Amino acid sequence: MKYEVSAGGLVFLPTTNPSILLLKDKNGVWTFPKGLIEVGEDARVAAEREIHEETGVHPLKWLADLMPIQYYYHWEGDLIKKKVMYYLFSVVKNVKPQPQHEEGILDARWFGLEYAKKIIGYKKTNIKLLAEVKDWLNHHANQVLQ
Repeated sequence: MKYEVSAGGLVFLPTTNPSILLLKDKNGVWTFPKGLIEVGEDARVAAEREIHEETGVHPLKWLADLMPIQYYYHWEGDLIKKKVMYYLFSVVKNVKPQPQHEEGILDARWFGLEYAKKIIGYKKTNIKLLAEVKDWLNHHANQVLQ
């Protein structure tokens, strides 16, 4: 079995009705930006890099570490155990997402949290992440929604 570690982020627009950044991956599924951590790279730095590469959204402000997720998948006959370190960010300024088509990213957009919950794919892990972000925002809104 192979083992991979990736980093990704949930990015939101800090307004009274926060929107979350989603991308449509090569499978046509709405999800969060993420990618492999390069050798010697800090996971949070990797998350910011991947968000910027896959969606064009930058600069970001780190807000919190989120729960890491783990899952298994098959790739070219191998079983791979994957761990993804997730982080919560806000955008410093409103940026129109630009999907990285050459990497198979079909689209990238901002969605309201409730609508994102309806369209998000990979529900087993992503719904938990959205709930964690919603809870975090409920407890820290006065810090970030200014």
